[in-house]
Amino acid sequence: MRFTFTSLTLAIAALAAASGAQAQQYTIYGRANLDFEKTELRGTPAAEAFSGNQRVSSNSSRLGVRASTQFEGLTVFAQVESGVSWDAGGDTLAGRDTFAGLEGTFGKIRIGKMDTPMKDLGGLTDRFKGTGIQDDGGIAMLGGSSNGFGRRQSNSLRYDTPEFSGFGASLQYGLDNEDKGSSEQKKLVSLSFNYRLDKLKAALAVEQHRNFNEPGFKDHAWRIGANYDFGFLNVGAGYNELTYKVAAGTLKRKYAALSAAVPVGPKGAISARFSKAGAVGGSAPEGTTIAGADGNQLFRGADSGARYYMLGYEHTIFKGAQLYTYWTRIDNQANANYRFGVNPLNVTAADRGADPSGIVVGILYDF
Repeated sequence: MRFTFTSLTLAIAALAAASGAQAQQYTIYGRANLDFEKTELRGTPAAEAFSGNQRVSSNSSRLGVRASTQFEGLTVFAQVESGVSWDAGGDTLAGRDTFAGLEGTFGKIRIGKMDTPMKDLGGLTDRFKGTGIQDDGGIAMLGGSSNGFGRRQSNSLRYDTPEFSGFGASLQYGLDNEDKGSSEQKKLVSLSFNYRLDKLKAALAVEQHRNFNEPGFKDHAWRIGANYDFGFLNVGAGYNELTYKVAAGTLKRKYAALSAAVPVGPKGAISARFSKAGAVGGSAPEGTTIAGADGNQLFRGADSGARYYMLGYEHTIFKGAQLYTYWTRIDNQANANYRFGVNPLNVTAADRGADPSGIVVGILYDF
């Protein structure tokens, strides 16, 4: 007799019912997102000397387990999600969204490690499948660690309201660690307001970081985005502003993005995105810098802007499985060094003024 996971689930449910326990649901899920890449660096002597490389990359691939129990109108749930390096093996247990919580007519409460409402808003202009070098999280938000605003925050408490006539809100409070005094402890507050109406989605998010860059200072960002699906065309637009406070003053940077996707036949789609990062201004002296994740950096001064281009094609094999190809390029001005949002070229040659680009061919499978 063949024994399957479905058989095990039915057996557990039967035992739970026999013992009088509440029915529990278990789900094992995952994503394998792999591509073959040819990348290049241009724009500076060091970049030209490096030229580029070829590689296989795993792009935010994952494996997770969810469990939930319903009792008198209340759902208790938990999730453990781990990264999986499908290209070379290994990764970090519970390194992705991992939490427990409650859901009911009052909304949803979660505690643990999870994406912030600020990061969630980026989905309104992400018209591609999965993530990879085509992701703009580095140039848009300085990435998801260090001083970046595209974060998956540890030690967090998050509340999502129910939806009222298309309106909803999310609030998250997070701590970077638990071993420092309150005057130095890094703290985060992220808030978003969301709206849905038929094929329209829109959101506004604000986020504040305390003691992230320097003790005693607060950094903040705000972001707005919208997406509309016409059927024959899906369009997304986003805008954000980042402000960092240092002892000598402030650094400020604006960013705008526009994306589109056009269906091609019953299973294909062409997607594109263009964005622009403005020059870094503020009251801090010229030359002041702020470091984000993976080498992304703000440089206060002239020629500190950049432009981002992406063009791709996706083909759906069946729901949850796609083949794709993307071309991505970032044109950095002389004092900018933005990098790919996922799997960036973190090499010495990728300094200010270097322009990374690449083309990928890959497969994504959700299960």
